[in-house]
Amino acid sequence: MRQETEVGQAAGRSAGLWSGIARAIRRIVGAPDYDRYLEHCRRAGHAVHLTETEYVAEFFEAKGKSVRCC
Repeated sequence: MRQETEVGQAAGRSAGLWSGIARAIRRIVGAPDYDRYLEHCRRAGHAVHLTETEYVAEFFEAKGKSVRCC
């Protein structure tokens, strides 16, 4: 039983590590981070007003860029 708990904890730490790495990469390249927006809304105590698509569109509009691949 104890071994199963340790495996679960290790998996949780691994998931948290990858999530943190992904967040750091998004910040480095200047990509929008919808999860961070959701976390901000939760901590600030107000409702989420934007869908992920709306958030990304607003993010690029605020930067003066359109969404493009190249």
